[in-house]
Amino acid sequence: MQLYSLFDPVSGKERLQQQNLTPEEIETLEFNFMTYLFQVMEKSNFKLLSDEEFDIAQSGKYLLNLPIKVDESKLDKKLLTKYFKEHPHDNLPEFSNKYIIFRRGIGIDRTTDYFFIEKVDVMISRAWRSLLRVTRIDRLFSKKQHLKPKNGTKKTDEINEDEEDPELFVERIRLEKIELSLKNLMSKMTIQEPTFDRMIVVYRRAGTKTEPDRGIFVKHFKNIPMADMEIVLVS
Repeated sequence: MQLYSLFDPVSGKERLQQQNLTPEEIETLEFNFMTYLFQVMEKSNFKLLSDEEFDIAQSGKYLLNLPIKVDESKLDKKLLTKYFKEHPHDNLPEFSNKYIIFRRGIGIDRTTDYFFIEKVDVMISRAWRSLLRVTRIDRLFSKKQHLKPKNGTKKTDEINEDEEDPELFVERIRLEKIELSLKNLMSKMTIQEPTFDRMIVVYRRAGTKTEPDRGIFVKHFKNIPMADMEIVLVS
């Protein structure tokens, strides 16, 4: 893709300087690239990840136990905001001003192990929740405002690949949903999580007023467990 060479995060800056373009001309080329990218994604059967899919994917844990938080202050918000203002799209996710995620295909990942530490964590968590209920301490926290699920959001452990084909699904098998005891604490278990076969993340790093960053990152990932999806957002 020759147009992308102007916005390659590694060498694009020098090539843009060689073209001696005005900021307006660069912005036009940026929009042309984004439009072409969306066309390629559509022809390749990629779909934009929706808020609903993101929420379902993040409703549990799989193998990634480290807390990961995206530093959104390091992400540019101007490029995608301007682009979608000029080129409206339906059902854009809330994070679409910072990054966009394309996904294609649903697979499955199974892992068999002892998961000793993870089992202990689950058992401690269950015991703590039971203690809160018995002592009614949880009522102190119930006054806090909770986010309401969006209309149409599915509360399920079955991930549909296509709403038009409800029979095609992958069941989640997680430790927090399995009955644990001292008997099976030391035995192997198999957990299961649906995966995105292909994921493409598009974003730009935040620049400064004096030196805006024109690089556009397009990262490709394969076989990403849904519950561990935040790993694709780590730069």
